[in-house]
Amino acid sequence: MNRERSRRRLLVFGRLPEPGYVKTRLHPELTGEGSAALYEAFLDDAMKLAPDGVAVELWVPDRPGALERLNSRYPAARIRLQSGGSLGDRLEMAFACVFNEGADRAVALGSDHPTLPADFVVRAFEALADSPLALGPSLDGGYYAVGLHESAWPRAGGLFAGAPWSTSGLFAWTRARAASLRLDCVQLPPWYDVDRPADLARMADDLTEGSATAGAWARLAPPSAGRAR
Repeated sequence: MNRERSRRRLLVFGRLPEPGYVKTRLHPELTGEGSAALYEAFLDDAMKLAPDGVAVELWVPDRPGALERLNSRYPAARIRLQSGGSLGDRLEMAFACVFNEGADRAVALGSDHPTLPADFVVRAFEALADSPLALGPSLDGGYYAVGLHESAWPRAGGLFAGAPWSTSGLFAWTRARAASLRLDCVQLPPWYDVDRPADLARMADDLTEGSATAGAWARLAPPSAGRAR
């Protein structure tokens, strides 16, 4: 597939899996090295969620060696560097880039929900055939995915400016902002992030056999924690 010319893009927002840089809130349940190894598995699984005919891009902050390491690990994907600023600034820049390149549907997806059903991503792209906006709410009040149709751009950039990032009111704020921008929204099923030690037990119960995260958790889970079944 020609990544440059693909009309549909999955934009995975992630980070270089470095100890002390990712999933630090999982300490002390996991070590810094263990947290990074588990997050790398999260990323591996997220990169496999692109439906047929959708090009996948990994958007990461600029870190030493990031492009070289991630290009080697995901040779079929395009690795792109996030801009600075807030998460809203970075999302706005990513959507602007892909729509300027000719994409007609784009879904930005987080990398903190390793058990997310692949069907939810399929449904996001399908929703954009008839709606300018698709949102996947997370149980903490944020969202795990935001999808836009090119017809909504650049008006939809208003979804990101001034948003209350990292708060329990983000999803509700975004729905209200969408209404004020006259953007009809399709709501996807809710799901959860894995950010804290308490989230690991639910993750272990929901893991799919053969996933990268299941394999990593089988190696890394403390004896007292739930393991992949």
